[in-house]
Amino acid sequence: MKKKLTSLWAWICGPKSDVALFLVALVLLNLVAGRAFVRIDLTAQGSYSLSRSSVEVIKSLDEPLAIKVFFTEKLPAPYNSVERYLRDLLVEYSGVGSKKFSFEFFDMDKEENQKIASSYGLSLVQVEEYKDNEVGIKNGWMGLAIVYRDRIETLDRLQTPEGLEYRITTTISRMIATTSSLAGLSDTVKLRLYISPELAPLNIEKRVFDAYNAVNRKNMDRLEYQGVDPAQEGVDALAARYGFQKIPLAKDASGEITWGLLGLVLEYQDRFRVIPLRLAQSIFGGYSVVGIEALETGVSDALTSLMSSSLSIGYVTGHGEVSLTDEQQGLTRLVRLASDMYTFVPVNPDTEDIPPYLSALMINGPTQAFSEAGLYRIDQFLLRGGNLFVLKDPFEQIPSPQAQYGAEPQYLPITSGLERLLEKWGVSVGHNYVLDKNCYQDARRGGGSTPLYYVPQLQREGMNARHPVSRNLAYVFFVQSAAIETLSSGLPQKVTMTDLATSSPESWVLADRISLAPWAVNPPGNDSLASERLAVSLEGFFPSAFSARPAALDAAEGTEGSTIIHSQKHLDVSVLPSRVILMGSSRNTTPIVIDEQGRQPTAIFIRNCLDYVSGRDDLPLMRTKGLAFNTLDKTSAASRALARAINLWGLPVLAGICGLIAWRVRNRRRKVIKARYSTENREVSGGKE
Repeated sequence: MKKKLTSLWAWICGPKSDVALFLVALVLLNLVAGRAFVRIDLTAQGSYSLSRSSVEVIKSLDEPLAIKVFFTEKLPAPYNSVERYLRDLLVEYSGVGSKKFSFEFFDMDKEENQKIASSYGLSLVQVEEYKDNEVGIKNGWMGLAIVYRDRIETLDRLQTPEGLEYRITTTISRMIATTSSLAGLSDTVKLRLYISPELAPLNIEKRVFDAYNAVNRKNMDRLEYQGVDPAQEGVDALAARYGFQKIPLAKDASGEITWGLLGLVLEYQDRFRVIPLRLAQSIFGGYSVVGIEALETGVSDALTSLMSSSLSIGYVTGHGEVSLTDEQQGLTRLVRLASDMYTFVPVNPDTEDIPPYLSALMINGPTQAFSEAGLYRIDQFLLRGGNLFVLKDPFEQIPSPQAQYGAEPQYLPITSGLERLLEKWGVSVGHNYVLDKNCYQDARRGGGSTPLYYVPQLQREGMNARHPVSRNLAYVFFVQSAAIETLSSGLPQKVTMTDLATSSPESWVLADRISLAPWAVNPPGNDSLASERLAVSLEGFFPSAFSARPAALDAAEGTEGSTIIHSQKHLDVSVLPSRVILMGSSRNTTPIVIDEQGRQPTAIFIRNCLDYVSGRDDLPLMRTKGLAFNTLDKTSAASRALARAINLWGLPVLAGICGLIAWRVRNRRRKVIKARYSTENREVSGGKE
């Protein structure tokens, strides 16, 4: 036995065992690698690594959570990359360490799996496929379902990997918060349909009730449905409270109109969310209900927003600001996009104290002056650790009575009183518009395009790549924006300023004789062109713009019924570090540039600003992950010409030179060998070779 062991050991130590030992080591290495997952993410955005917020959400799971992925394999490019990215991302989620997280990919070639996907509400998607110089249509599934306790949320039509981690993480976070909130409710959540009896033939109530049943089953049966005649509570009162649409029903002999109402609202105690539902008249004279086709999704999203632990952002009103409820030109679209994280609370600092629970205060395009008390309340809110998002327009645009004949509007400078605060912070917003040759091009029907110089389009070079708000972004529009300047007195001692967005070096400012008509704008010479600041971030300990509390405010606090705390003392400097994001245009928050899905760069930039002033620094980076945001650096015409010349002529010439050098080296080597072994140079031994 000892002899055999010795022989075996000698064989192992000898060269004959090398191949066998290598195979054994390879098998063991694969076994270890199957359990120990390691990946190095070298992408600039960290596209393949989880953000801190995602890790915290997965580790906070107190119940099992499963993600069921329904994604068709072998989809044409670029959709095939989404499935690979999603698989890698879910592996990262699973690798966080939580045993309560799991995921599963379903084979969508099987009919039973397609039925499961349909039962979750996922839909079959048609995508274009280019093959053999032909364009075809291929059907595919591109969605997932997240199951947590009794709740199910779906993400459908995942046609791009951009922002995928953000969507998954925020959805999981909302599900956890909503489930916990529903479980702890002392009362039911009421879904009320306000509809006038005259609108009954539209058969709206049945559709609403079906949506209610579907959502109620998924949410622990904590919803209660009610159909209400608006006349019971008053049409005008309901329209004012919820922003419902008033509908003319009839006109009597005296010409007086009888008004009806249509609206759907989800309400719990003193909180509510309005589900989009309105009546529209078609071009043929009939009526249709807008929003009825996505009713179940609307009710589910409203419930999630109502129950989620969203932060409250104060929205300043009372000075001509952009309206919170105007769907055409107001903030309604942005409010809906941000409703998964934030609730906007109207605040008029002229007449009421700013609630201390607000995470930030948004001042968006005031056109009228603030009172002394209002400015002081904003000042002290900032000094007590609050954050501000200020969008200050340089001009108020007054439409001309002759606008239908092509007359241009009148531009009146705005003096709101915010200048006093900005001056104390060491900055100012100019009474001008920044125009840029690198701007939005308005395409025309007959071909060609018209440059809209007042809509600068910022490339990657114009966005601060080191700040979370602007990092990874490009192609951001700034509509009718003023230049932000620093005062000669400089910034306060403990305040730092960071540029977030700057126009290109081919921009200029328009301050006199304002006219934005494309045919009336002529770019100046190159000597007058320079970059301008369009958005900045101020951080640190701010000084007060007031030396003492205004006497008017002290008088107001003495009135009967005041809820303001009298013991609050005046602050001369911040007690906590604060943040202020300053922009020179409120139009970037309106549907002019905010798209429906909130996936365009301008919408992402505005949402990043909201996150940053609310203290959620990790969300902007998560939202901008993805290769689509990794845009190329802008190069000059000379650089492009040089690169083209190198590719066309430089590489062939270099290859020819290398070939010539190799030929010369081979010839020289051949001569050396020939000289060494030539018969003339051999030593002759004994007279013989």
